[in-house]
Amino acid sequence: MNVVLVTGASSGIGKEFAREFACRGYNLVLVARRAELLEEIRKEFVEEYKVNVDCFACDLTADPKAVYDFCKEKEYEVSVLINNAGYGDYGNFIDSDLDKALGMIELNNKALVALTYYFIKDMKNAGYGHVINTGSVASLIPGPYMAVYYATKAFVMSFSMALREELRDDNIKVSVLCPAPTRSDFWKVANGETASIYDNVFARTSSDAAKTGYQLFTSNKPYAIDGIQYKILINVARHLPLELCARAVGFLQSKTKKKRNG
Repeated sequence: MNVVLVTGASSGIGKEFAREFACRGYNLVLVARRAELLEEIRKEFVEEYKVNVDCFACDLTADPKAVYDFCKEKEYEVSVLINNAGYGDYGNFIDSDLDKALGMIELNNKALVALTYYFIKDMKNAGYGHVINTGSVASLIPGPYMAVYYATKAFVMSFSMALREELRDDNIKVSVLCPAPTRSDFWKVANGETASIYDNVFARTSSDAAKTGYQLFTSNKPYAIDGIQYKILINVARHLPLELCARAVGFLQSKTKKKRNG
């Protein structure tokens, strides 16, 4: 069975990304840690969209190959891989939890690389496929107070663009979705409140980001920034000297920090 595989699918952008495919008739494999939430989504999508949905609950930092083995055992052909699982952390790096920071690298980068490695081999044998990696506007600029998170997303962009070029003649596309700060559970995990300074100015939703992500699937664009406001801001920021760009982002992030701590 041909399927779309989505990691981090139990909530937020991952769930809405899966919905974008389900509502168009694509069969799904949903991957996340929370089995109960995955099962709820499976029932919802099967009933509402009449598609086949399977779930695999696991910790991607422990054994990403288990996802590949699960798909091989079920004889699923993954033609679209959406590497969406990830988390962030907020605060001064020197005061952060090192284990959390290293775990972020394990999930945001190592697991993504491993899953991509396993599945693109099969895509190449099949002669087609698409990998969509969830990056961030953070993929394109440095981010004080979220230094490790921004760095992991810069890795996602660099890795994806290099791989895209390597696979250019193999009918396999690699793209990066760059969401803006989004109303989701992200800020709770990232040591902050859901509301932030960004919500008051340029609010985006998980559904907004997922719709932008689906447009990547239907186009040949290398990456897409969600939200016209953020496209403008990032394009301006990328023309600044790197140090000045970091200072500007740090200013915004420090305002967010004061808002949360105030």
